[in-house]
Amino acid sequence: MAVRQKRLPPDIIAADRSTLLALQSLGDYQPINLMYGVASIQQYEAALAQTEQAVILAQQALEQARAAHNEAAYALHMIVLGAKDQVKAQYGPDAAAVQMIGLTRKSDYKRSTRRKTTA
Repeated sequence: MAVRQKRLPPDIIAADRSTLLALQSLGDYQPINLMYGVASIQQYEAALAQTEQAVILAQQALEQARAAHNEAAYALHMIVLGAKDQVKAQYGPDAAAVQMIGLTRKSDYKRSTRRKTTA
């Protein structure tokens, strides 16, 4: 059979499963080509059910991996923020070390000036 890339809609798969149930209820169904027999169709349906379970398990594993990734990313971010605070505390807010870690030195901020009022 040719490999298809596009997924079948769930309603088509449900209709195929209903057809299998209908074929099972036909007592005298004996196709000429045994590939289209009930036993063969049952094997394909069992393979589909097995792959559906594999997809569900893979989705759950992906969700767990994403959650673990997010936790690790936030943990790293919080530790880095703490380290930046420690650099400010150890070296002062205007030290060159503050600039080296990607922060702006206190002296680099522009001071606000008074506005001249027009009377």
